Amino acid sequence: MKSWLSPAQERGLIILIAVALVATGIVIFLPSLRPHRLDPLQPIELDFVNVLIPTFYDQEPSENIHLNTAPLEDLIKLPGIGAVLGERIIAYREQHGPFKALSDLKQVSGIGDSIITRIQDLVTLD
Repeated sequence: MKSWLSPAQERGLIILIAVALVATGIVIFLPSLRPHRLDPLQPIELDFVNVLIPTFYDQEPSENIHLNTAPLEDLIKLPGIGAVLGERIIAYREQHGPFKALSDLKQVSGIGDSIITRIQDLVTLD
C-alpha cells in the first residue's frame, strides 16, 4: 500500500506527535533494565583553583578609620565606599593633601551628603 505522505512528511508527523505527547504530559517512561545506583557525593579537589568567600563590607568597622592615612582595604569597609570611591579618595588625598574637614570629602567625585552622613561616625581626621 502506497503512503500518501512523503518520507520527510512522515518524519515531521512523527516528531509533531512526539512533541504533542510531551507537551500534554502523556509520556511513556520505559524503566531501565537495571537500576542505576547513585554514588555518594565526593569532594572534588582541584589544583590551582581559588575559592572566593564573599565578605560584606557594609558592616561597620570595629574602630574608626583615619581618612587621611587609611589604605584602600580600610576605606572599602566604610558603608557606601567601594573600590572605585576608595581609589578616588586616595587620589584626591595625594593631589590635594589631607582632608581638613569631613565636608572636604564632597570634593571627591561620587561622594555626597548621604555618604558623608553614613560614615561620619566611623571616620576620623586626626
